Amino acid sequence: MSGFSSWVNGNFNLIQTVGIVGGLLTSAAALFTNAAASKRDAISREIDNILTLSEHHSNLWGQVVQNPELQRILLSDVDVVKVPPTVAEEVFINKAFAQYLTSWRIVNAGGMIKRKELEADAKWFFSLPLPHAVWEKTKGSKNQEFVRFIDRTFS
Repeated sequence: MSGFSSWVNGNFNLIQTVGIVGGLLTSAAALFTNAAASKRDAISREIDNILTLSEHHSNLWGQVVQNPELQRILLSDVDVVKVPPTVAEEVFINKAFAQYLTSWRIVNAGGMIKRKELEADAKWFFSLPLPHAVWEKTKGSKNQEFVRFIDRTFS
């Protein structure tokens, strides 16, 4: 045992250096592994969020197809003065506004939805007579940054 002990005493600096370098390499490997896992988790969460939003979008717009009372919402030749939005139409349109708000928040958070795609879709929807009428009636109670975004989009 004295030979080993003597070797350790004579090579203490080498042993210490190897231990420190080994610890640093282990820490670096763990850091890169955690960073890669974190990035994969973030991408996975983003995909889950998009799928959830897509499911909500499909459920919401499916109501228009299934409910004849709501089909007038998508018409571009509606006279809202003669026949104002019904309660059912207003409820649906406000749900659509909430969907747009969620999409807008995803865009602002740097999510997978692109601003140009959202702008084009919002320009179409908010320019329709019924959504436009409900928007003008209710936008005062909405997030004001979102209101500016929508108003710039279809103006």
